[in-house]
Amino acid sequence: MRAILMILFLGVALWRLGSDWHATIGQGYAYRFGSLGGLMAARWPTTYAHMVDTLQHGAVPFAWNPVGAAVMSVPLALVFLALAGWLWLGRPRMR
Repeated sequence: MRAILMILFLGVALWRLGSDWHATIGQGYAYRFGSLGGLMAARWPTTYAHMVDTLQHGAVPFAWNPVGAAVMSVPLALVFLALAGWLWLGRPRMR
């Protein structure tokens, strides 16, 4: 099961890298990764705007500016690569 999930996350990461390349190079831009926040803003704009507003004006200080903005700027392909790597490194070892 762990190997299937690892291969699935690796495949999604490679697909996302190819999708990002196709989207940026096809428009004439330099290669840029698609971020988690960019994906959420494109797919669910009202939910993303509400989440940002809630974090900016919530009771927890610094919830959006250093923490939330950093999390939303993480490249999505690297998230999936990190999950695949975590599953690879966390597998049981043969003795």
